[in-house]
Amino acid sequence: MKHVLFWLVYFWCVTDAGAQEAMLERFLESPELKHASVGISVKTVKGGRNVIDYAGDKALQPASVCKLLATALAWREKGKDFCYETSVVMTGKIEEGTLWGDIVVRAAGDPCLESRFFPDEEFMERLVENICQQGIRKIQGKVRITGNQEVALPGSWLWEDISNYYGAAYFPFNYRDNTYYIGFRTGEVGEKADLLFVKPEQPGVRFVSDVVAGVGRTDNACIYGGPYSGEMRVVGNLPRNRKLYTIKGAMHRPDLCFLHELEQKLNEKGVVVVKEALPETEEKELAVFRSPTLKEIVRETNKKSINLFAEALGNLASGGDYPAYCCRELEGIGIDTSGITLRDACGLSVVNAVPAEVFTDLLLWVHDELRWDFVASLPLAGTDACLSAYCSAAPVLKNKLRAKTGSFAGVRCLSGYLTKKDGDILAFTILVNHFTCPPVQIQKRIGQFLASLL
Repeated sequence: MKHVLFWLVYFWCVTDAGAQEAMLERFLESPELKHASVGISVKTVKGGRNVIDYAGDKALQPASVCKLLATALAWREKGKDFCYETSVVMTGKIEEGTLWGDIVVRAAGDPCLESRFFPDEEFMERLVENICQQGIRKIQGKVRITGNQEVALPGSWLWEDISNYYGAAYFPFNYRDNTYYIGFRTGEVGEKADLLFVKPEQPGVRFVSDVVAGVGRTDNACIYGGPYSGEMRVVGNLPRNRKLYTIKGAMHRPDLCFLHELEQKLNEKGVVVVKEALPETEEKELAVFRSPTLKEIVRETNKKSINLFAEALGNLASGGDYPAYCCRELEGIGIDTSGITLRDACGLSVVNAVPAEVFTDLLLWVHDELRWDFVASLPLAGTDACLSAYCSAAPVLKNKLRAKTGSFAGVRCLSGYLTKKDGDILAFTILVNHFTCPPVQIQKRIGQFLASLL
């Protein structure tokens, strides 16, 4: 009986391995991958057994799949219940409605102040209310921010990215997702669009528009201008005959934007800011603003692929040199880092290169150590729109696939978990670089390949 059982298991393993090899071969021979570089690593969560390894040790561009590293390591370093705390103090004394001192905001790295991703976490209105509740009608000193500083953008971020919303850099003080909106009105094809507004205002920045109405329905406008530049130029085309069409840009000075808006809000409440330079005096705490929990921030980062949040989490975990910290920590949990090149935490850098097996091994560690709370932060097929293209040719993946996406021009990547029909869970990473077909075709092929593993 034991011999029969042995041979049954043996033949099942051989048959299963043969089927997997055939599925992999069909995937790799698909015409969409003819010119592409591919790295695949699939392992069982239980036991970490290799299921498929095709160039899993080859370093490829992972795009936003990089966010798995930053979110997992920040969670490990600070814990899921961690909150940023931004304190506001006033200096001097209040006499007959005049504050003979300053209002001081102490930057603490919170990326969520007045964030559109956390609309219930009000910052500006609560701060204005707290100031008014002190009976202040005049601030003789200034409203200022301490602990903030200019940052150097990663040198490998593209010029086309750094002034558009997805290129919003992380600062010790962040405001409104470091994002502003530009409103246009468009006419007939070829006509120059009217620039209607910039909200919130960007103090010290002049906007020059060369945007015209285009033929299609897509947004092909792009904002150009270096960090701290006094001029931003908007070029490209937008859909025709729109009374209002809005695009988003990256704030390079969120501190100035916040201070400008705060003074406007105070003026509306009848509070005047004189801006006199006054000597440092005693301080009194006015308010402390707590961010959403790290668990909530990680969820938004992974599900909506927010570059600013990922950069903030990378800085939170490392306190400085994130690439070196990341490799050091990965080595500490037993992951080979010899093939890793990192320049940022969010994956926007075109220089980033990571082997597929690194992400798969990270997911194995996450499943054992961070468990379901973290796993649930990943997009779920059938619920989160970012996975729709992968499921379009493989609807069987719905509710069975949880994965982080990554995309650039010519890059489509996916890393996460796949629950098989028998209940077993696979951790997988698929990195595809340098394809030349429409992206949706690659996504469909990846989806079909994953469905074949069920």
